[in-house]
Amino acid sequence: MRIRQATINDVSAVVPLWQEMMHLHAMLDPERFRPADDSAAYWAKVLPAWLKDEKCCVLVADDGERLIGYIVGWLHQSIPVFQPDLYGFVSDICVAADCRQRGVGRQMFEALKAWFSQHGASHVELRIAVTNPVSQTFWREMGCEDYLDHMWCPL
Repeated sequence: MRIRQATINDVSAVVPLWQEMMHLHAMLDPERFRPADDSAAYWAKVLPAWLKDEKCCVLVADDGERLIGYIVGWLHQSIPVFQPDLYGFVSDICVAADCRQRGVGRQMFEALKAWFSQHGASHVELRIAVTNPVSQTFWREMGCEDYLDHMWCPL
């Protein structure tokens, strides 16, 4: 397996992985995770632009036969009242269901952390679904700790 920068040729393989991740979250929490009917088309449309964005890093895990995972990270500026001013944000990660528990996610995150460091980020932030205990465990094993709670209030 190798971890590498995603290319335009990877878009068609990343989108189904994103759909797999969203389907899992929709099963775990159908009230809050409701992808729009055209969400896959949206992803296929924006992902090529992300690949060109210097503040975005899209990495994929390739086992030689197919893509088995991806991770998306963004460089973000803190608002002026907070220091440090630049941090990395993990917006998405997915490992194909048949390839989990093999270190794929860890390797992708390590590569993304290196990219963040090379670009001057001081730390990494991310959001984790409270209804996904596997994800909770994974991110804690990666060294992440609770920082803020992201709340939901239906109207």
